[in-house]
Amino acid sequence: MAELRTLQSRIKTLNTRRVNILKGEQRRVSGSARVSLKRHIWLRDAGQCRLCGRVVDLCDSELDHRIALQFGGGNEETNLWTLCTECHRQKSAREAASDMPDPTLPEVSGGSGREDDIIGL
Repeated sequence: MAELRTLQSRIKTLNTRRVNILKGEQRRVSGSARVSLKRHIWLRDAGQCRLCGRVVDLCDSELDHRIALQFGGGNEETNLWTLCTECHRQKSAREAASDMPDPTLPEVSGGSGREDDIIGL
């Protein structure tokens, strides 16, 4: 029986850690800036989940992008809101299943991000 040899690849491996983000794509806010922003948005939202209205502690809340970064959303305050962990889990699952923004979210008008700017709540 003949012995099989392993052939060397002619294609180089791409190091994706050094790939720059696409023009226009935004990075997630992290570190102390994220902690400060989460507190600011939580206070603006009066400590309530913007989907179900449940009052949540700052530690038990999620800072969420209404339109996720991967779908073209940004880090502007008008695109951020407070969600309880259950609503965040459900919203994220719907987006992952459909590979598109959650179609069940209330429409947003205006730009201040205040509760009266959200239609349907």
